[in-house]
Amino acid sequence: MNFLFDVAFRSTLALGAAWLAVGLLRRASADLRHYVWLTGLAMTALSLVPASAPAPMRIALDVVPSVNAAAASLPAPWNTQAVLYSVWVAGSSLVLTRLALDLHRLADVTRKARSHGPDGIRWSDAVATPMTWGARRPVILLPAYLEQWSPEKRATAILHERAHIARRDWTWQIFARVLTALFWFHPLVWMAAARLRAEAERATDDLVLMGGVPAAEYAQQLLDVARQLRGAPPRISIAMVRTPLISSRIAAILDPLRSRKRAGRGTKATIALGFVLFFVTAVVCQAERIYKVAEVTTPPRVASKIEPKYTPQARAARIEGIVVLTMVIKPNGRADQVRVARSLDKGLDASAVSAIRKWHFDPGKKDGKAVPVAATIEVNFHLL
Repeated sequence: MNFLFDVAFRSTLALGAAWLAVGLLRRASADLRHYVWLTGLAMTALSLVPASAPAPMRIALDVVPSVNAAAASLPAPWNTQAVLYSVWVAGSSLVLTRLALDLHRLADVTRKARSHGPDGIRWSDAVATPMTWGARRPVILLPAYLEQWSPEKRATAILHERAHIARRDWTWQIFARVLTALFWFHPLVWMAAARLRAEAERATDDLVLMGGVPAAEYAQQLLDVARQLRGAPPRISIAMVRTPLISSRIAAILDPLRSRKRAGRGTKATIALGFVLFFVTAVVCQAERIYKVAEVTTPPRVASKIEPKYTPQARAARIEGIVVLTMVIKPNGRADQVRVARSLDKGLDASAVSAIRKWHFDPGKKDGKAVPVAATIEVNFHLL
């Protein structure tokens, strides 16, 4: 299977498991649900690590043009994998560029903001909600209208942002944003990143309430900030209020039965171990075992073959050299997943691929059973 399809499958498994776990933990604390989404995204990132390929069997083939056997001009093989990689890289580059521009704009707002002192707090007319950003030296940006608030009310807003800093929410959300760039084609990754942001806000609200702020006063304060919003806050920041989440957050704040405790280390370790076991088991069950030649009792053997032909263009240009093809010799004796590992000439590449796909092999066997075996064929084109 193509690497990108493997990645999509594994990430779907990881995020599907996260979705199921969050559904079962809907009455648990927001901090615990946030950890579940973070673990699911971490497993998604691990799906990018390629599985090690088995050492292939090697077959060498010499091709010499005969007087009457020059092949007609063949079209170059359609390299689907190269096209998919190009589209993937282009999409990721666009999303990462947008992320970099957002960071640049937020850094510019921060530079122009008025310093409040050595505690990382700045005042700005360019923001409409308290927010924080930064990993090594976190910055808290407060809108100018907060200067008109009472010290107690202002302290609550600062407490909210400091809770985000203590939880390292900006670091985790940057991690999620980078993943959405790498997995821009996967809707579950975007949805998981959005749920991670939502649970981070609810978990921070819980910390504020546990700090002694009355629920009704805190809910009113969020509404006061929401009324000041004129457009969405910078996407790259951790904003105190975003309009789409305000109603669900207020409902959670005013719910006296909701759990607000932080997840313990033992609970987190159990969740992480469960994810790893599920992920590894599912991947192992899905993947087809491809054997090394050293692992089989009887290696594959060429039963019948068609010689690749020199193209007239390559012969006229006196092109010589080796085309290296990788493949899997299936239990039915046919070559599958034939790919050009080393190209020589588009026409000669196509000639080699076309011929090898028509070959028939006595398949490799393990304990008397035909099994798929990795193979490499080196097609040596040379002129007399």
